[in-house]
Amino acid sequence: MEGVKIFSGKSHRELAEKVCEKLGIALSDLKIEEFKNGCFEPILGEDIKGKIVFLFQTSRSDNRDLHKDIWELFQIINAAKSSGAKEVIVIMPYASYARSDKVHAPGMGICAELLIKLLESSGMTGFIGIDFHSGKFEKFFSTEVYQLSALDLLAEALKGINPKISFLLPADMGALKNGSILAEKLGITVGQVEKERISDTEVRIKRITGDFSGKDVIIFDDEISTGATLKTLAKEIEDKAKSISFAVTHGIFVGDSIKNFQEIKKLKEIISTDTVPASKELRESLPLRVITVAGLLAQKIKEVCKI
Repeated sequence: MEGVKIFSGKSHRELAEKVCEKLGIALSDLKIEEFKNGCFEPILGEDIKGKIVFLFQTSRSDNRDLHKDIWELFQIINAAKSSGAKEVIVIMPYASYARSDKVHAPGMGICAELLIKLLESSGMTGFIGIDFHSGKFEKFFSTEVYQLSALDLLAEALKGINPKISFLLPADMGALKNGSILAEKLGITVGQVEKERISDTEVRIKRITGDFSGKDVIIFDDEISTGATLKTLAKEIEDKAKSISFAVTHGIFVGDSIKNFQEIKKLKEIISTDTVPASKELRESLPLRVITVAGLLAQKIKEVCKI
């Protein structure tokens, strides 16, 4: 790992440190110099000339944090490229703007595409992320992009279930493909959900396919945001289900998410990865089990570096 340096922005230093521990190297020094006029400038504290540089920055849920983190990332990429890095590879475990992959109304642009263009213009030569919400997101890149999957990690976390009384329910048709893969790994039956989105926080369940009566139901999705749509689905099945659990890659948990999940009477467990940092309040308020993606990311770093 002599030719590799790993830096982390402010968004999720804990995860970056876990990855470095897996790799047996130290997280490289990065300082942020702040000025009274509101500007700030990242300063790389190590020589990176001719080295492969990995930069950690995930998407946080707070609007102000998110956009400050993105601007911080642009600057760190630029600093690395200007300092002679051989490669500058961004690791964004959760890429929230991957959802913004199309024009929803007249007068809009495609923000996912804009984000990638700005990252590449800053000097990014590669991108690593986990379970993009959009199938179109990868097509916006002209640089190398690696999309990793957390399905094996979720399957490992669920390996103690009883297949005879378990049932997997993808949250919607968009989650059906990966949900079916996860169900196959677990050896359990998978159902289908058809829903109609009314607003960003409200959906109507049109149809649920599959026999989940008396079963331990695992609702699968790529992410939890406010939890409102998942609560709606849980309310539809809780009279018949024995218990309800959730398995997701990205646990965002914003707005009334804690309240929404606390209102699910038969809630057994929520399993989420650490692509986004989980607050102390969240961990204490819900039956949340967080599994780490550190090993997954460390392995991809080794592959990219041909180690």
